[in-house]
Order: sequence, then structure tokens, then C-alpha cells
Amino acid sequence: MIKQQILEIHKNYQVWLNSLKELSNEEAMSPYAPGKWSPNIIIMHLAQWDRFTLEDRLPFMKEGAKLEKFPAFEEFNAKAEALASQQTFEETIAYAKRQRQCITKKLEEINDSEWHKEFNIGNHSLSIMSYFTDFSEHDEHHKRQIERVRSR
Repeated sequence: MIKQQILEIHKNYQVWLNSLKELSNEEAMSPYAPGKWSPNIIIMHLAQWDRFTLEDRLPFMKEGAKLEKFPAFEEFNAKAEALASQQTFEETIAYAKRQRQCITKKLEEINDSEWHKEFNIGNHSLSIMSYFTDFSEHDEHHKRQIERVRSR
């Protein structure tokens, strides 16, 4: 992928978020499968990873940087789930859009030459490009789950 593709993916994600407003409140708050998350929780989960990336990753993605490994997933995800339970789906979508807009703006500002420079997260060597390619795959995984709710 190239920078423009990543930016386009982020912009399309925001359009997709807008399309979720057509879900009923019942659909938005119901698990996509028994024992699984609801669209509201999934979107908050994605938004919280966006916030983490914006605050704790993106500013430090410099050539040769050594960033700490990712936080404990279960604890991180449980906090996102708790936040989702405190607000409406509409509020969650608005929050998610703001987080993604901020990331997109920051990515637009990064010089093209910086996108392939390597840094480390834990023992893994990454670049801005590879990080956000993985990021988009994570989005797609969860988008498919929500689309299962929409297609019922």
C-alpha cells in the first residue's frame, strides 16, 4: 500500500461510520452473534484503538524509535466495552469519527519519506505504512462483524 491508499481507507471508514446510523438502536446494541460484541461495543473498541494510536503511537513513530509493546488486550478491550455501555450508539459513532479524523489529519501531515522508516514496537520492526496496513485489516475484520448485523 501507499500513503494515498491508507488515507483513502481512513476516509472510507468515516463514510462507513455514517452509514451505520441506519441501524436501529436494537441492532446497534445487540451482539452480532451469541456471546459476541454489539456494533456499539465494536465501534468503541475501534475508536479506543484509534485514540491509543493517536496519543501513544503516532507521535513516536520515528526512525529507530523503540516503542513499548501493546497494552494488555483484554484489559484494554474491557475498558472500551465499559465506555460503550455508558453512551448511545450515535455518541459512539461521533466519537469514533472524531478519533479517525484526527488520525487522518496527522497522517496527511507526515512527509512521504517518513512512511517507510522503521521503528520497533516490542520486538517487532514496523514502519508507519506497515502499522496502518495492519490497522486497516483490523478495521475490516470488525466491519465484517457489523455487516452481519446489518444483513439480518
